[in-house]
Amino acid sequence: MQTRAKLRIFKPRFISVLPIRGLILALALVAGGCAMNETEKRTGSGAAIGALAGAVLGTSRESAAIGAAVGAAGGYIYDQHEKRSDADDENAQLRAENERLRLEAENQRLREQAQQ
Repeated sequence: MQTRAKLRIFKPRFISVLPIRGLILALALVAGGCAMNETEKRTGSGAAIGALAGAVLGTSRESAAIGAAVGAAGGYIYDQHEKRSDADDENAQLRAENERLRLEAENQRLREQAQQ
């Protein structure tokens, strides 16, 4: 009886599927990011950065989870600060416009009085 040795080349299955999974994950992240508002984007970015920092600096999975929580809180606080800053800027512009309109109305009233 002759035994033929079959030469099998080891090719793990996950290697061929990995690029497809990566592409699907990337598309899902891009599509999900389009539907997020600014608060969600900033909180999510903070969580991702925090998780990465926790994983790099820490020694366990708990470190990554703690980093994600701290990062999400930081992202949320940053978002609220930016919203407050934007609101203050808009209020300053509205006050300036209000003052300009008030002065314009006062000048118009004085012109009408001078013509009478």
